[in-house]
Amino acid sequence: MHQRIESKTLAFAATMAALGNALSFLSIQLTPLAPNIPLGPVTVSLALDLSHLATFIAALFGGPVVGGLTGLLSGLVAAFEFGFSKGNIVTGVGLPLGKAMTGVAAGYVFHRLHVEGSPLRLVASTVTAYIPEALLTMALFRYVLPVVAGLPAGLATAIAVQIVVKAFFEMILLGLILVWLTGNIGFSAYARGYFD
Repeated sequence: MHQRIESKTLAFAATMAALGNALSFLSIQLTPLAPNIPLGPVTVSLALDLSHLATFIAALFGGPVVGGLTGLLSGLVAAFEFGFSKGNIVTGVGLPLGKAMTGVAAGYVFHRLHVEGSPLRLVASTVTAYIPEALLTMALFRYVLPVVAGLPAGLATAIAVQIVVKAFFEMILLGLILVWLTGNIGFSAYARGYFD
């Protein structure tokens, strides 16, 4: 059955995508862990990226389609910062796709595990929802980036491992923030208002 997306649902996704891009920009600028490491034709950097908070909010209240759309759109700043501006088309294209995968997965996981009211389930779900994006990141760095950029596969894989480990810590942090946000009755009522 085809699900029609209403204009207020699109407005919610757009609002969350804007929030995600703003969180991404601020967190990347304020927490550069390893900025600008030149590796031949590409440059790699590592920083916190908290954009998935918006993805998780969208997925929790709007489901997998809204979560995926929000993840895709809220990955644009990260795609520029970690990809295109560094001459790295692989991460430039891969980041929004991975973030969309996390949004879709989160929508399904949140629904399936009935996470509301269970802080432990909510945090575990944010970590679980990231697994498809983690696998995509590992595959892109291990198999695509060496071909496109000429990096040794071992070096590209080592970089991917660092990115994925950092991201799993981010997912735990974002899960804890999500627990706090969903405990706020006003916030939950505001988000649910888009889907009534």
